[in-house]
Amino acid sequence: MSEFNDLIKLLNSSEINSAKVINSEQLNPIFFPQKPEETVSYEIAPNLPTNYEPFNIDSFIKELYDKSFIKNQLYRETVQNINAYDVSSGCIREIVYKLNNTPVESFADKWLPILMRSIIGTSIHEFIQNNTSQFTEREVSLKIPSKRFSGRLDNLIGQNILVEIKSCSYSDYKKIITTKKPRVNDFYQTMVYKYIIENHLEEARDLSIPIREGTFKPRFDSYDIQTVQFIYVAHDVTATDVDSFAEILERIKDLKRVLNSKSNSFFFITTMVIDVTNGVATPYINYIKNKLDVINYYLDTKTLPGADDPYIEKSKCFFCLYRNLCEL
Repeated sequence: MSEFNDLIKLLNSSEINSAKVINSEQLNPIFFPQKPEETVSYEIAPNLPTNYEPFNIDSFIKELYDKSFIKNQLYRETVQNINAYDVSSGCIREIVYKLNNTPVESFADKWLPILMRSIIGTSIHEFIQNNTSQFTEREVSLKIPSKRFSGRLDNLIGQNILVEIKSCSYSDYKKIITTKKPRVNDFYQTMVYKYIIENHLEEARDLSIPIREGTFKPRFDSYDIQTVQFIYVAHDVTATDVDSFAEILERIKDLKRVLNSKSNSFFFITTMVIDVTNGVATPYINYIKNKLDVINYYLDTKTLPGADDPYIEKSKCFFCLYRNLCEL
């Protein structure tokens, strides 16, 4: 609504109203198409370039590089909290580097399609959340200053069911539906939310702690997460381990056969429900709690995790912005 009001003010401004106008007959019809009988006045357009070129992928890559550089730089310069991904699967060195605002050579993503995947993932979340009434809470903010933690839980159903929406490649999707198991890091992430909402709820509900626009404080006075549900949505293919596009298409056809999806228009969506009672969650919660405490220890003491730290994740080095600083 504020954007609409700003637009009204702009349209009513003296600068716009006093702008020089010319008859539409004097304008290039390529840019201002109209019916012959119409007589419309337009604001004079600026000088337009004459050296147009077709869309160029190399130029697009350069644009993405620049955008990702700016986006990551702004994020890294303002981030102050540990997030759920940090605790569930992040390398502890990268987390400490990040929260200490350590300078890097380049903030650009190492793999630029990650920008597209991020937008696709957000759209998938919004599509599901905006078209169902089954969730009692969505986009639940879990901001815990005492732990330097800030997370956003996708959905809750009542006080006992935690629901996460995850987008993934078709190769991951096939593995998920054939093994009937969630991805490991996804499960750890839900355990982060379970630990926080059950043990730091008072702080999460504190109205004096500001939260991001579009998120909401937890609704209930207590939670006992007994069930975790994943909604997995396949959105693309990963072609790094195939020799041809034909093989990719064959994989998709094979996956559809596995799902018996001939008449199922939503073959690319599956759900998985996991009971986390009877001590199932205990070892994961212990891992989460300990890692969160260890991260805070390094931040409090202004020290860097050593090579023998159990939370070092060398598998994350390729995507790490601090790889050139880290001797590991």
